Parts: sequence; structure tokens; C-alpha cells
Amino acid sequence: MHAKSWFTVALAVVALGLSACAKQPPAQEAPKPQPKQEQPKPKPKPEKPKAQRPQQDAVYFAFDSAALDERARATLDAWAAYLNDHPDVRVRVEGNCDERGTREYNMGLGQRRADSVKNYLVEHGVAADRIATISYGEERPVCTEHNESCWALNRRADIRIQ
Repeated sequence: MHAKSWFTVALAVVALGLSACAKQPPAQEAPKPQPKQEQPKPKPKPEKPKAQRPQQDAVYFAFDSAALDERARATLDAWAAYLNDHPDVRVRVEGNCDERGTREYNMGLGQRRADSVKNYLVEHGVAADRIATISYGEERPVCTEHNESCWALNRRADIRIQ
């Protein structure tokens, strides 16, 4: 009987061991490594469209003045945007006057007008070395009649791309 007891004990231990194994939760597999998801690349900022060449090439002035009015500043704002977007472009500002006044006075006034335009463009970010100035005084009129409407067309600074 003694062998029978040992057999019973051994059978009980095996049965207990098997039943204990059955109660354990199945071993969980290690989680499979997830493939790394690439971070979405940030979208590049859309490029700001470059300013187009302004259609207006002339800035007009009041009689005996180099002061820029609102209309002149609007024209020059467009030129400043264009020149800032196109750093390889150089311009020449040509100061002009009507026929009234002496030749010497009009040459000086034409230069003040050209300088006024240049200074405005420089204040708005255009490098000064990209802007040349010259005065033609009364030598290059666009209108040759002798009246106020014609003289007003001649009181100008022309912007020319070089």
C-alpha cells in the first residue's frame, strides 16, 4: 500500500500541477513593435506671389513742389513692393518740370523730385544703390502746349528700369 500511497500522492501532485497550469492565463505574446509612423512633414508655406511690375511709371507733383501726395505714394508703394520682390532690378528716377521757371531752377527742382522718389523707395526697403537719379528739368516735356493741364503732365518723376 505504501507504493499505492506514493502513486496516489504522485498522481495528486501531477493532477494538481496540471490543473494549476490550466488556470494560469496563457502567456501573452510580447506586443509586436509597430512600424514607426513618419511624422507628416509640415506643408511648406505657400510662396507669396511676386509683385508685378507697376503699370504707372510716373509720379506727378504740384506746381513748384517735390512733395509726394497720396496718389504718388500709392504708385511708389507698388514700385517698392515690386523692387523688394525683384532684388536684381535697378531703376533710374528722372525728375522733370514744366517750362515755367529758369532752366537752372528747374534742374534743381527736377533733382529734388527725383530724390524725393528715391528717398521714399529707400524708406520702404529698397537699397539706395539700386536707384539712380537724374534731373532733366524742363528738357523732356511729354506735352508741349502752354496751359495748366499740359504743365501738370510735365511736373513728374519717371521711373525707368535699367
